[in-house]
Amino acid sequence: MAELVVADAALPAPVNPPKGGARAIVLAVLLLTVLAILLGGGIGYLMSNTIEKNVLRKEEAAEAARRTSPPQSYTGDIALVKLEPITTNLMSPENVFIRVEVSLVVGGGVAADRSRIAQLSAEISQDILAFLRTVSVAQLQGPSGLQNLREDLNDRANIRSEGKVRELILETMVVQ
Repeated sequence: MAELVVADAALPAPVNPPKGGARAIVLAVLLLTVLAILLGGGIGYLMSNTIEKNVLRKEEAAEAARRTSPPQSYTGDIALVKLEPITTNLMSPENVFIRVEVSLVVGGGVAADRSRIAQLSAEISQDILAFLRTVSVAQLQGPSGLQNLREDLNDRANIRSEGKVRELILETMVVQ
């Protein structure tokens, strides 16, 4: 039988772990911590300078905007005509009433003609009254309901006046 012979020279020498392993780990963590603090501080300093410049630029722009006069949306021959309050019941439910106070911004050469303004005011008041009688409470609910009512009344006033009413201002509205 053959015997198995193992040579001692063929085996590698045992590797000794490096001494001071805990010290090296603590030193590496300490070095990374200091590096992170320095990088974070540097980036924070750069960001604070950038933010400060942006704030100053926005303040200068706001100051320049305050110095300029606001644009005039109504220029020329215009008049503000306040209509009498309009009170009527709604379509549904019938026991609910609505009261609106409306003003008209009138232009187009009509502003100086008092008789034409009186005629337009009466026609538009009647048109608003007829329109409000077809509206239900559900159509008036919420901000979109108010916006839709305002747009509808604006369109009706513009059509009724043949473009002479620039805007209908809904001053107050009470639904009861």
